[in-house]
Amino acid sequence: MHEYHEAIHIIEHAVDEAKAKGFTKVTKITLVIGDSSGFSGDSIAMHFEDAAQGTICEGAEIAVSPVKSMLRCPNCHELFVRKPFHFECPHCGTDGEPSEIGKEMAIDSIEGE
Repeated sequence: MHEYHEAIHIIEHAVDEAKAKGFTKVTKITLVIGDSSGFSGDSIAMHFEDAAQGTICEGAEIAVSPVKSMLRCPNCHELFVRKPFHFECPHCGTDGEPSEIGKEMAIDSIEGE
């Protein structure tokens, strides 16, 4: 259900930005969604389609740019993508710790006419 509320938030933001840019219609919204964000791009798109009816966002394309979750090495500070069942830094072998990369859910861009 949190995807529905996020779709509403996306529409509100898109409408505000579209008005500020002088758009009368939003044609495309690109989202950045991290693997560990807890959000599904497909679910957001489905809820967006329903919630956008009757707004300037109706019919807009939702594009998703996925972001892989990354670990940060506490020893050498390198960021790396965790391999399944492995947490070791590929540079020094120290177990990585979670980083904020991959937890994001944000609007990257809004296009309109």
